[in-house]
Amino acid sequence: MSTVNGSTAPTLAPVQLPPGQPGRPYVLQSLCGEIIYIPLSRSATRLLVTGKETDNAFAVVGTGGSEGAPIGFHYHRETHDVFLCLKGAVNVWADDQCRTLGPGDLASVPPGTIHQYQVKGDYSEFVGLIVPGGWEEFFRFIGEPYDGPLYPLVDERSLFEVLIPKLKAASEKFDMIPVRDHPQISPQAWEEGKDNTLPGKARPYFLRAGRGPRYLLGGIVCSPLVTTAESAGRFSIAAIEGSSWHDSNPLASALQFSDVHHAFQVADGVIEFAVSGEDKANLHVGETIYIPKGTSFGLKIKSRFAKAYVFVSGGGLVDLLRKAGKPYHESIPPEKPEAFQKTDLQSLQTEVGFQLV
Repeated sequence: MSTVNGSTAPTLAPVQLPPGQPGRPYVLQSLCGEIIYIPLSRSATRLLVTGKETDNAFAVVGTGGSEGAPIGFHYHRETHDVFLCLKGAVNVWADDQCRTLGPGDLASVPPGTIHQYQVKGDYSEFVGLIVPGGWEEFFRFIGEPYDGPLYPLVDERSLFEVLIPKLKAASEKFDMIPVRDHPQISPQAWEEGKDNTLPGKARPYFLRAGRGPRYLLGGIVCSPLVTTAESAGRFSIAAIEGSSWHDSNPLASALQFSDVHHAFQVADGVIEFAVSGEDKANLHVGETIYIPKGTSFGLKIKSRFAKAYVFVSGGGLVDLLRKAGKPYHESIPPEKPEAFQKTDLQSLQTEVGFQLV
């Protein structure tokens, strides 16, 4: 809590911009963040968590827009990109593969993978993880600050005057190597035996929504989308689901991870987060919370159903739920979950690197 005019005010009151400094938890309002318009792109990029908050462990970036041209093939020497569609559709190319991502679908693009993306439809949204953080400076370099509602609908400037020179300069300044002669292929059909599981190693892959492994602990369902096996130990991503009707919630207890940062974005329902034992905030759809390493947190599901995506700079909460939970094969949380045993969490404190506080 902080003191304002002699009274206490919650430090987790939603803000519109990341604080730009490490070690501080914050809640970001829906469709906010540092908003950058890429000229003639018919889209806006929102920096939700940047390298400045995470000591360059990762960055979380949101993009919303309408259909335009693909951005152009390129690859990164060190940077790992992840594309997670939230609304509408996004084409993602990775080497010789392409899929049209719908809500909940994911593409993982490790370093060295030739890739590009294309926003589709009247309005689509996706969120991306960039590892390590700091590469989001690319967007600041080629784009322009934007303070409108979503993004400009009309831009009659010349592409060759306002954007191409910046892209050429950016390719020399940032970890981005253009590949102009890469063959353009059409989106391919999803493959049932290939796109519904995690590969277990750091290679490019696509994952369909609701597929892949799922784990149940109490009333919480964890669906890993990327684990440390697919990211060469650098990060993990999962969907977490639950219901306010369930008392068996292993995440209500305060957890403190000493070495990894967490960021959550709510995709459905309402979730209450308690940070450092006293500050609480109810997050709704589209809102993001960043929790730096060493900061304790717990969460409670406040609606009949809720879902959030969690991004971690390591194994963290995703590893904990994978190791403590049991394999689960249903598409929704159970009607009456089994009570979890707190000892199941306590026994993993050293292995996963956290404390129950």
